Amino acid sequence: MLTVFAFSSCEHKDLCYHHPHTKTVRVEFDWRDAPDANPDGMCVFFYPLDGEDAPQRRIDFTGKAGGEIEIQVGRYRVLCYNNDTESVLLRGMDAFDTHEGYTREGNIFESIYGSGANYAPQAKDAEDERVVITPDMMWGCTALDVEITDAGISYLCFPESEKEDWIGKPALHTEQVITLYPHELVCTYTYEIRNVQNLKYATQMCGSLSSMAPSEFFGDEELGTECVTIPFESVSDGVSNITGGFYTFGHHEKNTRHHKLLLYVWFVDGSKYYYTFDVTDQIHAAPDKRHVHIIIDGLEFPQPITNGNGFQPSVDDWQVVEEDIVM
Repeated sequence: MLTVFAFSSCEHKDLCYHHPHTKTVRVEFDWRDAPDANPDGMCVFFYPLDGEDAPQRRIDFTGKAGGEIEIQVGRYRVLCYNNDTESVLLRGMDAFDTHEGYTREGNIFESIYGSGANYAPQAKDAEDERVVITPDMMWGCTALDVEITDAGISYLCFPESEKEDWIGKPALHTEQVITLYPHELVCTYTYEIRNVQNLKYATQMCGSLSSMAPSEFFGDEELGTECVTIPFESVSDGVSNITGGFYTFGHHEKNTRHHKLLLYVWFVDGSKYYYTFDVTDQIHAAPDKRHVHIIIDGLEFPQPITNGNGFQPSVDDWQVVEEDIVM
């Protein structure tokens, strides 16, 4: 019996080293590259580089400050963006490289009539392009080579405004803090059409821009290669100026198609005209690709018939006018 007891008392279970353990990490957002941003919330995706031992994680924060999370130690790639968008749809979220934002198909007249609008002609040589709605503003960034250990966290992430000064060294925080620097992920385009004659006879109007990118991959901020046409609102001051602005994923640099801005106008006599402007040079030459301002100076609308005078086209079809831009 003593022998049996001696052997049984020496039995023990091996320590288990296979269960992954977690650390408390604080996620902070530094908004120096987007000081005016005020999203309702932010989401952060941790994509593991160590196989299935560290599952993919999505964490949502209310507001723009960040907060603490519990996450397994390991290596990750991280991306973040605001989670309060309405028009941006998402796909390919299972992987860092395929995580993509895009928008649904729409109608050129959506800003006036809604999605049930009637047919609108598209720009010449862009008739095959899908019409998709504009995105919301988005802010975000990525962090690479993220390694969470018991000793601390290291990663590669730096402000976009300081990328020219970045020396290639990873940030290391022994207190388990990762700082992310969101910047604008989509572009802001504005335009103005100056010195418009007979603008008072226009009753409503809207516009479109051809050959733009339909989507963006958030991991490397690469744009989708398809060319699409995006619709937008146009605002008249009733005197001589038309203005507008919209968000867009932007222009893919490998896209060789021309960018045509079309202005669709309805007049008091029932006639309908659309005016075509080639704005390719202004878009390509913009000093800031994320903030593009298009200027068109000089446009003459037809004067409706009054007492038998004036120009009266057919009201059944759109009348096209090709306009040269004079800068």
